[in-house]
Amino acid sequence: QELGIIARSDITLVVSPVEQELLAAEAPGADVRVLSNIHELRPAPRPYGEREGLLFVGGFRHPPNVDAVNWFVAEVWPAVRARLPGVELGIVGSNMPAAIRELAVDGVRVLGYVEDIDSLLDAARISIAPLRYGAGVKGKINQAMAFGLPVVATPMAAEGMGLRDGEELLVAESPQDFADAIVRLYGDEPLWQRLAEGGRDNVRRHFSRAHARATLAAMLGLPPS
Repeated sequence: QELGIIARSDITLVVSPVEQELLAAEAPGADVRVLSNIHELRPAPRPYGEREGLLFVGGFRHPPNVDAVNWFVAEVWPAVRARLPGVELGIVGSNMPAAIRELAVDGVRVLGYVEDIDSLLDAARISIAPLRYGAGVKGKINQAMAFGLPVVATPMAAEGMGLRDGEELLVAESPQDFADAIVRLYGDEPLWQRLAEGGRDNVRRHFSRAHARATLAAMLGLPPS
């Protein structure tokens, strides 16, 4: 059904180049453009020295988020706690199943639904995105970066966002590599600052309101504002 609609449309919008490349094969005659998520940059994000702890944000009706948190707490968190014993992890998200709520042990704070998470994004030192499957642009990464909050992510989580490992975020796949990346970033202020600035620049270039406005103007043949 989707391919049929795409064939009848003048332009099809997708959220990342990954979907654009997929449709180049599935619908070779279609005009497919990228118009992604929109995020506002936090005007004055808090610096490294005023932040602490890790943060996961994600709705739990989405199965990849359930899998990600279960995997992280079981496979990654023990290695992090062994090397950073005072660090806490906050888990935020709506529709949280009982199995996730029961993870509230050993420095894990299960917060559930939080109406306004700005203060949490301002306070955390690292955002984690340990997704092992899924698709599309990950809003949790854009949102953290807009707040100047560096991210440690799996390759799947970082997909399709034009992000460079070591410049805008840290990418790790195995439990040990993921734990190593968190510990390294947590104690390295120059690296943290580079990722914070790089992440905000990525949001500005690819996910800001100004970028979306320019993309739409070009699509509709309007002069740039």
